[in-house]
Order: sequence, then C-alpha cells, then structure tokens
Amino acid sequence: MDDVIRDHAARVRAADPLVAGQDELAEPNAAPIETRAAAGLATVDRIDPGSMRASWSPLLVHRLQARVSGPDPEAALGGLLDRWTAGLRLDRWAEQALAVTWPSRDTAPVRALAVRGFAPIAVAGVRRLRERTVSAPSVRRAGEGDLAGVARMYERLLAYEAQFGWVSVRASTSARIREFLATEVLSLEWCWIAELDGEPVGCVIVQPPARSSWMARTVSVGPVAYLSAMYVEPHVRGQGVSAALAAVAHGYAAAQGVTWMTLHHALPNPLSTPFWARQGYRPLITQWARHER
Repeated sequence: MDDVIRDHAARVRAADPLVAGQDELAEPNAAPIETRAAAGLATVDRIDPGSMRASWSPLLVHRLQARVSGPDPEAALGGLLDRWTAGLRLDRWAEQALAVTWPSRDTAPVRALAVRGFAPIAVAGVRRLRERTVSAPSVRRAGEGDLAGVARMYERLLAYEAQFGWVSVRASTSARIREFLATEVLSLEWCWIAELDGEPVGCVIVQPPARSSWMARTVSVGPVAYLSAMYVEPHVRGQGVSAALAAVAHGYAAAQGVTWMTLHHALPNPLSTPFWARQGYRPLITQWARHER
C-alpha cells in the first residue's frame, strides 16, 4: 500500500502541485480495500435528516478514498471501484449515493469513473488573492438584523441547487438555515449583502481561516478561507451584483492575510461554473457521484 500511495502522490503532484493530502490514506472507522496497483478506504456517511448537512447531501453516502499507481491508472482505479461496489450493502429503500473525490487535473484515471456510471457533480475551486482596496457602495457587511433577508436568499440558493441532484430541500431546511445563520454565520463568519433601493438582492458568505481548516487540508498553500455560499436574485443577474460581492469578499479576506480562497460549486449549474471561472477560480478536487435511488 505504501508504494501505491507514494506513486499516486507523485503523479498528482506533477499534475497539480496545489493539491494536498494525497501522500496519505487515513480515515477513522474506514474499511481498507486493496487491488492490483490500487488502495482505498471505504466509509458510509449516514446523515441526520433533521440536520443542516441533510440539505446539502443525500442522507446515505458510500464514500471511497482512493489511491492508484502504475502504468495504467485507469485500469487500477477501475479494479478498485469494482471491488468496492461489489462489496457494498445497499439499502434499496434509502436515499443514497456513491461518491469519490479526485484531483481535477489528474485526468488519466477518470474514465474508470465515467464508464461505471459516475458523473462529475461538484468541484472544489481555488484562486489566489492579492490585497487591494475594493469599493462597492451597494455591498455592506450583514448584521443580526439581516437574518430574515439572508435566510430567504439561502433558501432560494438551496432550491436552485436542488435541480442538479445532490442538494435537497427538506422539511427541516428552513429552520436549520435560520439556526445556522444566527449561531454561526452572522456571529463567527464573514457575510455581505448587496442592496438595490434598500432591498437585499444578493449575499455572500465566507468562512475565515479559523473555521475553514477542513478545506485547508486539501490545499498545499495558505492561509486559506472558504467561500461557502453566494446568491443573487434572478431579476438583478447580469448587472454586476455577483462580481461586486465576490470582489468585496476577496478584498476583505486578502486584507485579513488570506492568500487563497476556496469554494465548491455544482458543475451542472450553468450559472456558477462560468461565473467562478471568470472570477479566477480553477478546479482543484472534483466529486464524482452515482445515485443509487
């Protein structure tokens, strides 16, 4: 296994030096899987349907953390995927999916995922920040009095993202969003609102480095912050609101010493994928998924 991990890490490092964490294979309570030129750890993620996480994921996710080596990484990954899926105990009545994350620029093995029914559904993106003064008169920091407006936009964001298959609006979603914004975002994170004629028309939320260490582990540089959400009302899209929100978030984070910003966006989303590319983000890690129900 050590040789596989070492060779895998060297291949990924050559493809993308920004990707971190590929020189190890560790996950608590994981089941190890080894095949020819491949090694992996399998876990099962069972999510409380009443939690905030349940809005952002299927309730049961079988995950594989994989490392492959050798002259044919596609065949190596394919063999590992076959061994993993053959051993799964799927609940035919549960809402569930299979998920594998893969360094975006390490493209040699990914056909093995595609031919087995996996599709790229989301990407972790990254861009470098440079400190500069940003002035956007229509954008301001959100405060406690903005809870209702931000919650309304967050719900609309989730409803839009639900079209692409991984996100779901649940009975608990509205209440969990308000709790999350009140106890975490507005008190511990960075949030800005864009206004038009005094009405909120967009928002952006950023986790500062102290709260984004989970994401920083995937990046070989830092300090890192995480842009967790952005939403702009449909009637003002195309007027520069999103770009203004992003510019303010980037400028503020850079002034706080952040040098790299990260985020996730849904690859099937026809709005976010081109927008974030225009803002300077490029793919780092891609999540491939296959729905089983």
